[in-house]
Amino acid sequence: VEELLKEFDNVCTLRVRMPISSDLTNPRNFITKISRYNKVVNIPNSMTVLDELLPISIEMAKRNLKGIWNFTNPGVVSHNEILEMYRDYINPDFK
Repeated sequence: VEELLKEFDNVCTLRVRMPISSDLTNPRNFITKISRYNKVVNIPNSMTVLDELLPISIEMAKRNLKGIWNFTNPGVVSHNEILEMYRDYINPDFK
């Protein structure tokens, strides 16, 4: 799809990575997904915290920004770090 959209000069594409939101009931939430895995790979990755970045996307639309944007929060976090925070802040019984 991205290749097709390149042909249009009025499109803004936001590339989301491993979306995280405060809705932990959503099966597409990255935290919800990895908390159900039996085993995770401990690799640092960039991630998109939707609750923080969605207001920015509205501002981008208001400013009529175009092009392809890597829409992630700064820095990287490993899957194990995410699961440790999940245990520390959400579910102390998580193993």
